[in-house]
Amino acid sequence: MSDVVQSGGCGCCGTAVADSVSQVEADESAPRTRFVAGARQLSIDGNDLADLMVLFDAGDCAAVQQRMAQIVNALLAAAELRVVEQIEQAARIQSEAGGHLPGLSPVAADLQTEATEPAALVARLQGAAHRLAQPPAGGAACGADCPCVTAASAVTAVRIPAARAALTGGATDGAADGPDLVCTIDGGIDAMYGRINEWQAVIERATGREPADGGVTLTFEHHPAMTVELARLVAAEYACCSFFTFTLTVGPAGMRFRVTAPPEASDVVTAVFGTATPAGARS
Repeated sequence: MSDVVQSGGCGCCGTAVADSVSQVEADESAPRTRFVAGARQLSIDGNDLADLMVLFDAGDCAAVQQRMAQIVNALLAAAELRVVEQIEQAARIQSEAGGHLPGLSPVAADLQTEATEPAALVARLQGAAHRLAQPPAGGAACGADCPCVTAASAVTAVRIPAARAALTGGATDGAADGPDLVCTIDGGIDAMYGRINEWQAVIERATGREPADGGVTLTFEHHPAMTVELARLVAAEYACCSFFTFTLTVGPAGMRFRVTAPPEASDVVTAVFGTATPAGARS
C-alpha cells in the first residue's frame, strides 16, 4: 500500500492553489520591492538604505518617512550645489577663452550637456521631498500608496538652481527681490538636452560679441530664419528662466542679440552665451 499523502486535491487544483499563494506572497512583497527600487532611483544606497530598511521592516511608516525625508533633503542640497558648480566651471572656461570665440568653447558646451544629469536628479529629489513632506500615515506599516513607497515617482513643479543665490533663497547680499534664479523647464532631461543643443546651434553662428552691462551682446548676419529662431528661443527660455533679459535688434547692418541678468547670475550668462571680456580681465 502506498504511503504517499496527497495534499491540495488533484493536480490541477493543486497548481491553482500554488499559483494563488504565490500571487498573495508577491502582492505582500510589492511595497517593499517598490520601496527599495524607488530609494535607489533617488540615489539612496549604502548605510542610508540599510537604515531605512530596518525601519521599514519594523513596520513604522512614520519613522521611515521622517528618516527618508532627511536623506532626500541632504541629497537634494548636494545635487543642487553640483549643478551650480558646473555652471560656474563652464563660466570660468568661457572667461578664459575671452571674446576670441564667436561661439561657445567646446569644453564649456560639454559641461552644459553634462549638467543635465545632476539637474535631472534634482528634479527627482524635489518631487520626492514634496511627497515626503505630506503628513505621515501614523504608526502603520508602509503600504503601496504611502509617501515612502511612492516618493520616487512623485511629480511636482521642478526648480533647477541656476546660481548659488538660488540655494539660499535670495541674492548674495541677502535681498529677496527680483526674479528667482532658477530654471523651471518642463519635459525633464530630454527637454534640457534639447534646449542646450538649440542654443549651441544658434550661438555657433554668431559673427562677433561685445560686452554689455550685465551680460553680452552677440552679433549675427541678417537672416529671416535666424530672426525667427532667436525669437522662438527667447520666448521659450524666458518662460522657464525669467531672470534673463533679452533684447533683439534687427537693422540693415545685421542683428544684435543682447542677453543680461542680475549680477548674482552673471555666471549663467557667461556659461550659456559666452563673454566678450578679454581673457584674464574678469575678476
